[in-house]
Amino acid sequence: MLSPTDRQIMAAALVPYLALAGYDGWLHEKARRVPKVEKILHAVLALDGVLMVAALFAGRPLVAAVAIAVFVAATAWDAFGFHGPLDARERRIHLAAYACLAGFLGVACWRGALAWN
Repeated sequence: MLSPTDRQIMAAALVPYLALAGYDGWLHEKARRVPKVEKILHAVLALDGVLMVAALFAGRPLVAAVAIAVFVAATAWDAFGFHGPLDARERRIHLAAYACLAGFLGVACWRGALAWN
């Protein structure tokens, strides 16, 4: 069970990823035309990301682990299927966002959100 302090630390660790993901989402709407399949994939990523974060905060490690696996697979498809021809600046934003998400997951592990009690 996560303590209120654990949740606060995890919430603070999530903020950089949310900021970069929000900025990337804005770029998708303003900077380029996104194909329909990629938009559907982004919707899947958004829903799965919400499930993943909710499961981590709720102390549901099995649900979180499955959501993380789906997120990694969908992100790989998005990156290799659609992001190759993107501007280097947008690819760097994606890389920074993924690094921030990995940092959040590291903090979640540290605080016991993925502990199999």
